[in-house]
Amino acid sequence: MEETGFQEQVGKFLNRYGKVQKLREDSIDTNSRILPYIVESQDQKFAVFAYHWKKSIGTNTIIRTEHQITDMKCDGAIIIGNRFSQNSYDMVSDTNKRRTKNIILIKIQEMEEILNVIGS
Repeated sequence: MEETGFQEQVGKFLNRYGKVQKLREDSIDTNSRILPYIVESQDQKFAVFAYHWKKSIGTNTIIRTEHQITDMKCDGAIIIGNRFSQNSYDMVSDTNKRRTKNIILIKIQEMEEILNVIGS
């Protein structure tokens, strides 16, 4: 899937969960390949980072996300990616147990399956 199509899918997926705001390009690290969004409902605000990478998302990305959600004053983050390392799953599990911030990992394939069910 090309990046533009991926961006559209992410936007459509996020619309189910609240008001979606795409952040300006100059508000992020352009080398990170992040498509940044904020999803806000009446009681929660989540940063969304969608990675259009073939490689696995590892612990460095999780650590960077933890810092970014603190800086953005969000309740948590949703990370959408192709694959996640086992260490990143373990780190997110530990983070969610210890802190008030929550991180949710969603594989692109899972997002596509949800969108297909919705479209049916």
